[in-house]
Amino acid sequence: MKPRFLYLFIASCVFFTLGSCIPLKDVKYIQPDQKLKLNENGMIAFNRPIYHLQVNDLINIKVSTRKGVELQELSDYSTNADAMSGGQNTMGKGVRIQEDGNIELPRIGKIYLLGLSLEEAREKIESEFYKIFEESAAYIEVIMPGINFTIVGEAGSGNYHVPQYDFNLLEAFAMAGDLTPVADRNNIQILRTTPEGTQRAVVDITQESVMNSEYFWLQPNDIIIVNPRRQKQWGIGLNPIQTVTTIFGGITAVIGIYFFFKNL
Repeated sequence: MKPRFLYLFIASCVFFTLGSCIPLKDVKYIQPDQKLKLNENGMIAFNRPIYHLQVNDLINIKVSTRKGVELQELSDYSTNADAMSGGQNTMGKGVRIQEDGNIELPRIGKIYLLGLSLEEAREKIESEFYKIFEESAAYIEVIMPGINFTIVGEAGSGNYHVPQYDFNLLEAFAMAGDLTPVADRNNIQILRTTPEGTQRAVVDITQESVMNSEYFWLQPNDIIIVNPRRQKQWGIGLNPIQTVTTIFGGITAVIGIYFFFKNL
């Protein structure tokens, strides 16, 4: 191997080293960008979507009765005024939406809730409830016990549950132990089920305008896919120190082979 070719090889390796490192802008979250939309008060315009109930969703129905009213048929679901005044906050029993889109309650029977929002479901259950019981007898609330979501790829892969309904992507990644250095933060894929079918979206969490997206907020049964950047396939580029060490280790080996054969 002639020296000029060796120098050319070393120069190529240096340029490759510089180009193979992951830029800081592709690792940092929520960086300023001109696409961010603000509301009339100058605050970030959030677009949190309304969830619509699906088959196998579990909802909690809480029937709060006024003092002195006993509803034996709905005893599993109700809390009375005495319990409320004692500082208790007993949640009602969970009811699963069946394959036909209905739930079934004692004495009331089946109620079709598929595709409804939680507020619409509450109004419909309340309407059916007041056909049998006095309107002044109780107050009904309908909530979900939380959000189940899945993360796969360059993160703490697994199935997660949070006992709240207001949860975003950054909180999900923090719960999963953050993303790995080679995670492609520019192309986070989200699979979301709806009563009409499955939606697929791609978001860039390095840009602050992602907070305007409806996919910034998690919904029940979301699947978050975090694919690796191509640096993982190369096995270098996790950070500049590792890249330089790897490349110059290879250069050293090539130089050693060159002088070995030159001295034969």
